[in-house]
Amino acid sequence: MAQGKSKKTEPKTTKTAHTTKVAPSANGSGPRIAVPPRVGGAGSNPVDKVHGFLGIHPGLLVLFAMLAIYPLIGTDSWVYNVTTGLVLAISALGLLVVVGWGREISLAQAGITGAACYISGFAAREFDGSVWDIPVVDLPRWLYTDLAFPLAMLWGIGFAVVVSVLVSLVAMRLSGVYVIVLTLSLQFLIENSLFTEAALTGGLSPLETPRPEIFGASLNCAQPCNATLSADDRMYYFILAFLFVSMYFLHRFRHSRFGRSMIMVGVDPAAAAAVGVSPWKYKVAAFAIAGGFAGLGGALLAPLYGTPPGVLEFNSFNSLFYLSIPIMAGFESLTAVLAVALLFRLAPLLLAEIDIELNGYLLGGLGLAIGILLGPRGAGGFVSDIFDTRARAKRKAARAQGRNSSTGGGAAAKPPRPEAKVPVTAGSESK
Repeated sequence: MAQGKSKKTEPKTTKTAHTTKVAPSANGSGPRIAVPPRVGGAGSNPVDKVHGFLGIHPGLLVLFAMLAIYPLIGTDSWVYNVTTGLVLAISALGLLVVVGWGREISLAQAGITGAACYISGFAAREFDGSVWDIPVVDLPRWLYTDLAFPLAMLWGIGFAVVVSVLVSLVAMRLSGVYVIVLTLSLQFLIENSLFTEAALTGGLSPLETPRPEIFGASLNCAQPCNATLSADDRMYYFILAFLFVSMYFLHRFRHSRFGRSMIMVGVDPAAAAAVGVSPWKYKVAAFAIAGGFAGLGGALLAPLYGTPPGVLEFNSFNSLFYLSIPIMAGFESLTAVLAVALLFRLAPLLLAEIDIELNGYLLGGLGLAIGILLGPRGAGGFVSDIFDTRARAKRKAARAQGRNSSTGGGAAAKPPRPEAKVPVTAGSESK
């Protein structure tokens, strides 16, 4: 007897301004999916429409424009203060990679930044008879002193990367609190070795690190300076260019295959290893990138300060201060890291103008507490959710999907588990 063919019912798709839902099929077993709209799509606000048209958030453009024109309207002292905040942001971006994407902890970022500052400053200064004794290795003097700024900067960055990679190789066998102790011990080791070298830090003798030259033009301005841009303005734009390049590099890196694999390793190393992604390679890369950014920040601080800064600026408490910046900013937004770094650097100075003292370490402690309470997305994610209609649509879709899964809305019921059959043995038969 011929059987009638059952007619399949296709799920109907209903579109709204904010979500796209696939209705369940006639038998109630079809999926229900909520898809957030694309940026600048139907129902978006004007800010999101500009974001979709330009491919970059308008708030980021506004921030960059403000930073670009600030030296033209600010005083030299405040331009100098903002410049120190930009350097702090560069070092904090390195911590974002190792803490936010690699999900490891480093409490030696300030020490590595300081070591790079002293080493690159020593390499850029003219030879004054002081010699930096490098253990085991006896290098000619012309290899590590009286160098052009690019070569001196490579000395600082190279030292930071090598030390970070060596620490990461040891950290691969450790986890949790042991990595924290390892990086903190590196911080103490740097403080009690490199920071005690008078040839690097200057000790009681004044030293001067020359500012770099670009295509033969010095960033210094002879006094009296009658040029449009002062020496501090020129140094500001010089460091701002490095910051923009660093942010662009990290933006491209995060969306590359290697960057996505690093984030996967940080979130779930076991799952990453199961799909063929080697965790140790990406952990080492995260520490190396963090060290590279610490070295870049230290190399830029040397000519900015002119004279070697005090070693207390790079002690263990400052490593916690550095760590608080990406934790409070969140692990998603590079711009949030820049904004928090500027806030932490400038807030105590702004409050001092009205006779209010704010300890920078207290600010860092508050940043750590707030960042932990806000979660991995941090303050950057919190602010983004307020102004981003697409993010609100995602949250609404996630909540709707959670309610449907909890109530079983439209999901096919699982078939009953068959009862296990107990074999009847000869001994159990009735006699």
